[in-house]
Amino acid sequence: RTLIWQAGGMPQPGFPLGGHLHFSGVSLNGALLRALDNYLALPLALLEDKRAARRRPHYGNLGDFRRQSYGGFEYRTLPSFLISPQLAKGVIGMAFLIASQYPRLQRRPLGEEEAHRAFYEGNQSVLKGYMEPLILDMVSLEIYSQYEAYVAPLLDSLRKGKQWDESRDLRPYWKLT
Repeated sequence: RTLIWQAGGMPQPGFPLGGHLHFSGVSLNGALLRALDNYLALPLALLEDKRAARRRPHYGNLGDFRRQSYGGFEYRTLPSFLISPQLAKGVIGMAFLIASQYPRLQRRPLGEEEAHRAFYEGNQSVLKGYMEPLILDMVSLEIYSQYEAYVAPLLDSLRKGKQWDESRDLRPYWKLT
């Protein structure tokens, strides 16, 4: 009871956390990794606590992956997204949507020097300017309605400019107290 359970990118100085996602049944390729970077890592960089950018560039590099023995791969760019069940469901729902539809998701703002630098510096004011077209691309996908219950709250948080607080104890949100 005396401990605080935390999530995010770097809830305590010197202790970076990652939110790795495991994929199987989808081919690992550069187009998929770029789609995950632009449509998932960029949005999470807007939601994360401003302190979380300190973990980059050592952790949370764009396109970071590791092949796994089960034949799939682990995408390693994200911060820990276990902030709340709602956020975790949103991230997993978006990841599935992106992995299954990435050929239709063609925007690559992180290929632009300004956005790329902003991602690594944690400059959320610059990254915000790229967000709405990415959201519109995702919600226009044919299968979006199947995942809307999970993804829409995350997209709504992005549009409202919300951010998570890495210093808070996550147990109440997961009903673990």
